[in-house]
Amino acid sequence: GVLVIAVGLLVYERMAGTKPAAVEASAAQTIAVLPFVNMSDDSDHFADGLTEELLNLLAKNGELKVAGRTSSFAFKGQNDDLRGIGEALGVAKVLEGSVRRSGDRLRVTAQLINVEDGFHIWSETYDRTLADIFDIQDEVATAITQALEIHLTPSAKRLTTNPDAYALYLEALSLANLEHEEDIPKGISLLQRATRLDPNFAKAYELLAMFHWMSGGWMVEAAVGQKNVYAAATKALAIDPTLAAAASFAETSRPEGWSWIGELGALAKLVAVDRSVRPLDTYGYDLNASGYFGDAEEIYREILDLDPLSGNAWWRLGDALSAQGKDKAALEAWQKAADLGNMEGGYRLALTHILAGRDDLATPFVDVLIKDQVPGVYPDGKTFLSAMRDEKTGEASLDLWVQAVTDNAQYIISNNIAHTYYLVFGHMDKFLDAVHKANPPGLQWTNGEDMELGALILRKSGYAATAYYHERVKETGLTDLWDHRGPPDHCTKQNGEWVCR
Repeated sequence: GVLVIAVGLLVYERMAGTKPAAVEASAAQTIAVLPFVNMSDDSDHFADGLTEELLNLLAKNGELKVAGRTSSFAFKGQNDDLRGIGEALGVAKVLEGSVRRSGDRLRVTAQLINVEDGFHIWSETYDRTLADIFDIQDEVATAITQALEIHLTPSAKRLTTNPDAYALYLEALSLANLEHEEDIPKGISLLQRATRLDPNFAKAYELLAMFHWMSGGWMVEAAVGQKNVYAAATKALAIDPTLAAAASFAETSRPEGWSWIGELGALAKLVAVDRSVRPLDTYGYDLNASGYFGDAEEIYREILDLDPLSGNAWWRLGDALSAQGKDKAALEAWQKAADLGNMEGGYRLALTHILAGRDDLATPFVDVLIKDQVPGVYPDGKTFLSAMRDEKTGEASLDLWVQAVTDNAQYIISNNIAHTYYLVFGHMDKFLDAVHKANPPGLQWTNGEDMELGALILRKSGYAATAYYHERVKETGLTDLWDHRGPPDHCTKQNGEWVCR
C-alpha cells in the first residue's frame, strides 16, 4: 500500500511539476454533501444515513472543509440553484446523488458539481449488493478526493460484516440530529436491533451510548440514562478500545468515581481528535453547564462555521451569550434559531422577555409554547400572560398551569419547562423547591440539571447568587472543577470561598 502511494505521488509530482505538499482548505477544497434522493419505496432514513456516512468520511480529511449535516440537509427535497446553495454554505463544490434499494440490491448514483458554473467534475453509478456498501463509500470518497487533487482520504472502516445491521445503523445515524423528539426512542430501537444482528458491532454500541446520553434527564430518568450510557459505551470499548467517543461517554457516565473534572477532561480529549459537530456540541453543552460560557461561545461559533444553518447551534450560542450578559447578541442568536425551526430558541426568547417584563415581545413565542404544552387551556399568549401577571390571582393561576403541564407532560423536559415559569414570574422559592425535588442527594446525573442551566443562562433571574446554588456547586463537585481548571465566568474565589453572581 505504501509503495502504491509513493509511486502515485511520484507520478503526480512529475505531472504537476511541483513537490507534493499539504493543501490548505481554500475555496477549492470546500464541499457540501447534499442529501441523496431516496428512489425506493421505503423511508428516507437509509439514504440519509448513507449521505451522512459519506459526509463523515470526507470530514476526516484534514485538507477538506465539509459543510455540516444540518446545513446540508436544509436543502433536502428542494430544487435550489447550486450557486445559492454554495453561497449559503460557503462551499465551492457539491456532492449529490440518489439511492435505490430493493432487497439486498443497491443502485447508488453520485455526482460532484462545481457550484460556480454547474459543471459536473465527476459522476458514477454503482449497481451492487448491500454487502458492498463500504466499497461504494470508499470509491465515492476516493473519486472525490482525486478530483480535487487531494490525497490519502481515510477509507471507510468495515464496521460490521452484517449488511442488514449496517442498514439499521445508517437509519439510526440519520435520526441523530433530533429533528423530532421521537427520533431518540426510534434511534435506540434501531441500534438495539442492529446489535442483536451483530453483537460485535462496536460503532452501533457507541452510537447507542450517544442516544442514551441525549435521553437521560430529557425523556427518561437521568439515573436510568446514566446506566444505559455506561452499558453501551463499555460494550463498545470491549469490542474496540480505540473508539474515542465511546471512551468519552464511558467516562461521563461512570457509576463510581464520576467527577466534573473527569467528564470535561474526557470530552476535551474527544474534540482534540474529532472536531466534527456532534462531539463539539456535547463539549459545548458541558462548558455552558459548568460555567465556562466564553469557552462555550467559541465552540458554538466553530460549529456554526461548519454548520451555519444549525438551529441547535444558534440556540446554544444564544445560551452562552446570555450567560455572559451579552443580551442583544443572545436575542439575535435565539431569534435565528427560532427562524430555523428550533423550538428551544423560541422558548428562550419567551422566558427572557417575560423575565424582563416585555410581555408584548414575549406574546408570539408564548402563543406557540402554551399550545405545545397543554392545548386549549389558554386561547393565546396574551391571555396567558395577563392571567399570570394578575396581582391577586396570578400565583394561583401559575400553580394550576404548572400542574396541568406536569400532568400532560410526556417527557421530563416538559416538566422542567413548566417549573421554570416560577423563576421568570418572580417566584424563586417555588422554583428552588422544584429544582431540589429533581436533584436527589448523591446523584450527579439529575433531572434538575436543565432547570439549573436555564436559570444560569437567564442571569437576571438571580439564581446564581442564591445560597441554594452555592450549596449545589459544592455538592456536585463543580467547585473542584473550578479549582482544577480555573474560575468560571460567573464566580470568583474570595477568602477561600467561591462567590457567584
